[in-house]
Amino acid sequence: MRSKTLLICSPSRSLRGGVETILADLCRKLPAYGWDVLLALGKGSRFNNVEAYRAEYPDLPIVEIDGTKGTRQSRLESLVKLIRKVNPDIVFSARIFDAYEAVALLKQKYRVPRLAIAIRTYEPHYLYDARCYRDHVDLCVTTGKVLTAACVEWSRLDKDRVVNIPGGIRPPTGPVASRSPKEVLKIGYVGRLNQDQKRIFDLEPFLEKLDKTDIIYRLDIVGTGSAEAELIKRLAPWVALNRVSFHGWQSRENLYTKFLPEMDCLLHFAHTEGVPTAPREAMAYGVIPIISQFIGLKAEGQFIHEVNSLVFPVGNVDAAVACIRRLVTEPGLMERLSTMAMHSPSGKYTSSDAID
Repeated sequence: MRSKTLLICSPSRSLRGGVETILADLCRKLPAYGWDVLLALGKGSRFNNVEAYRAEYPDLPIVEIDGTKGTRQSRLESLVKLIRKVNPDIVFSARIFDAYEAVALLKQKYRVPRLAIAIRTYEPHYLYDARCYRDHVDLCVTTGKVLTAACVEWSRLDKDRVVNIPGGIRPPTGPVASRSPKEVLKIGYVGRLNQDQKRIFDLEPFLEKLDKTDIIYRLDIVGTGSAEAELIKRLAPWVALNRVSFHGWQSRENLYTKFLPEMDCLLHFAHTEGVPTAPREAMAYGVIPIISQFIGLKAEGQFIHEVNSLVFPVGNVDAAVACIRRLVTEPGLMERLSTMAMHSPSGKYTSSDAID
């Protein structure tokens, strides 16, 4: 019996992030399940650099989708040519929307291949494209119950073809100790430095409010993104006072061994999410999420206020600071939340079960 072939289509403009981590995991782990995997990356003349992606992930089986001519027709021709050459059983589109049309054209002529798509965040155009091509979509992989419902109810995808698979986390390999108040509170932020979704600029007024308390703290920021340069500029006064440090993007191994074990709590300001990975990774290490009440938070039931996290209204930095104050002043609260947090990630939320 021949191996089945999966052709994953994705842009190359972003080297690091949740989707990039998921795709790398699929490329590395699916062969053990009997799949041949190829990662087809969009190649552009300016923003999409396949060679930079190859340098970042030298072990991945990468091929190119030529988009250098700058027209949709040329991209479609490149996709159709590649798909016919590879002859995959499934084309999995992770943010390459021309793949929808390319597979639709091939299905009309040859009835193959099957089309799987990923919708991992609340973006109207993601949902709109899924709706336009719903008759050609064989599988839609989402993250979170609310986003899953949107794909079924608004994009009108067959509910039997929509699956909710959050990004998996790797549980600690050794013992984890619950947190307790110390002289210096160690606060973390891990994730994409983006304003539109992540509201990363809320950090500035948050720190201004936090400085009006008597709490001694250190904030470590791990991540990169489009707002990184502006955020560094805005937080320069705190960096100068040695209260804030930027660490850029870190490998998962560094995150798990050097950063999460040292944090007491993790900030998350986003206004929309599927099932965010970084706060779940943090919980596995006993780190307490101080997290915004983003759309979909209650539906998934991963972050429960006063059980394994503290939740504040989106954009309300005063409430976020109040959560921090509670952690350091309420007897037993930090220990209790930390203990509950480290026992929260389970089932499909772990890396192994997500791959399965």
